[in-house]
Amino acid sequence: MPEKPTGKNSENYQPNFYNLNYCFIYYSFKIQINMKSNLFRLFAFFAAFIALTASFTSCKDDEDSAEPATMVTLTVTDDNAEATVVFSEGVYKNADKTGNLDAAAFNVTITGGVATLASYSVEHTAGATSAKIMLVLGGAPNGQEVLTVTPASASSIYNAAGAATVVGESKTATLKETGIIGKWYSSGLNVAPLLLSLGIDSIYADFKTDGSYVVESFSDGAKTTLTGNFTQTKSGTGNIWNITVNQNQPTALTSQGIFEVMAGNPLSMKYEIAQTDPAIAGVTPPTAAGGFGSTSSGAFGVLNVQTYLKLQ
Repeated sequence: MPEKPTGKNSENYQPNFYNLNYCFIYYSFKIQINMKSNLFRLFAFFAAFIALTASFTSCKDDEDSAEPATMVTLTVTDDNAEATVVFSEGVYKNADKTGNLDAAAFNVTITGGVATLASYSVEHTAGATSAKIMLVLGGAPNGQEVLTVTPASASSIYNAAGAATVVGESKTATLKETGIIGKWYSSGLNVAPLLLSLGIDSIYADFKTDGSYVVESFSDGAKTTLTGNFTQTKSGTGNIWNITVNQNQPTALTSQGIFEVMAGNPLSMKYEIAQTDPAIAGVTPPTAAGGFGSTSSGAFGVLNVQTYLKLQ
């Protein structure tokens, strides 16, 4: 605020209200700015505090969990060749975050049904959340077998913090009834006599889980490849299945027949089919009721019956 002058001009002094108003507005504005500035600093302080707290919380969350890893799921492929166990976090063979899980890390058993577990192996990378268990079965599953996987001991599976998965962890999965699915081989006297008479000496057959197949037949080293699709159903007669084969290469045709998978090491299979489209005069497919050797109502006897061995 302007000061009152002294001396001869003091009596004529008149306050400058413009200056007074200006000063009032100036200081009021300055106070408001200072208040806003202080308020901004206060908000900035709290924002920084919250961010710092969140940072510490995040760091804490990122720390390796002292809680042991648990088994989340166990699944089996449609051909029962492998099972996959998934953990809640990355796991290791050793407490120092090293080592791939191996067969010694798990107890794997099969109960029920008719198939047994001949052996198994494990594929895993240290720190991964899942492990594959490769299964070798004895016998053909009937769909009633239950696969159970548990840690082998209290010191066989660890997480990154060195906490061991408890022995009580356990997951189960049911095996599938696979029928013909898998890879098969026939050679020598196992080849159907009718095919032997045509010079075929060996056959590889791969019936896939997606319903497709590849068959490779050999005659004096020359290979013929047959491809197509198939469907299979249980016949209801013993352990015999019905099968329809729709070939698309090298020529399109349809065949029907029967097969039966038999226990053993390796598994074996009787297989008999006959072409139905285009039809062949005098040829009719075998039936489950008629049994093996029933092609054309038994006219061919066992000449059209093939024996395969399953490839593991």
